[in-house]
Amino acid sequence: MFTRLLVGLDGSAGSDAALDAALRLAGRFRATIVLAVVTDIRLLEAPLLETAGSMWAEAPPVGLVAGDLRVALEERASRLLDAAASRVAAAGLTVETVRATGVVDEELLRLAGDAEAIAIGRRGELHGEPGTLGAVTGHIIRHSPKPVLVAGETPSACERPLVAYDGGATSTHALELAARYAEAIGAPLAVVHVADDAETGDALLAQAAAFLSEHGAAFETRRLTGDVVRAVADFIPRYGADLLVAGAHGGRGHRWTIGSHAARLVRSTTIPVIIQR
Repeated sequence: MFTRLLVGLDGSAGSDAALDAALRLAGRFRATIVLAVVTDIRLLEAPLLETAGSMWAEAPPVGLVAGDLRVALEERASRLLDAAASRVAAAGLTVETVRATGVVDEELLRLAGDAEAIAIGRRGELHGEPGTLGAVTGHIIRHSPKPVLVAGETPSACERPLVAYDGGATSTHALELAARYAEAIGAPLAVVHVADDAETGDALLAQAAAFLSEHGAAFETRRLTGDVVRAVADFIPRYGADLLVAGAHGGRGHRWTIGSHAARLVRSTTIPVIIQR
């Protein structure tokens, strides 16, 4: 179901986690991994070494001056791509590499044109605190027409998928993707819906169950109550889920903003999350 995965690399722990997650998925589906390093245009336009230096995950090269910055960044991109490509090749998978310069999130969205999904970390080299979500990640979640795999805090086998379902368009797409994934790996699928109104919630879960039954998928459904994000996040460890699939925006058709459910779900969990539009 996945044949090409784009992985954004920036040298951070988050991008390492994204590569780990992509390797697991690509290994299951024999997918090609496309490794991308985007040089942030802000670095090339930085007026001072201190401005540029603060944006490196590691210390910038000793003696770096403005005229050498582009060369240093190109060398760094080569190191990142070579190291990551070696890991992909060692896994027996096909690898492609690409470089670009520009606004990172916009370039990654452009490069994902012929990929089936984008794999990124929860935060890049500018955001290192646990529980935070990087600006690039947030932008891609909001705007990517392709599924976005946001890597977990720790490696995950992605063998117990869970889908958060609310009956909306993107949630239905998420259910379809999760069903295909569960079928492909031979695993049951858990479907959760959060609603204090039992009648409404059970009706939506029956709708999801009817769809899954038609496709011969093994599944179970569960209605949760309370705050949407907290209820789903609390259920994940109880069920033992190691992959969450959710729609990019809510059932009323209004796009979720960075502070609402889609991004909050990512921030409130430690497992990989696939956001589907």
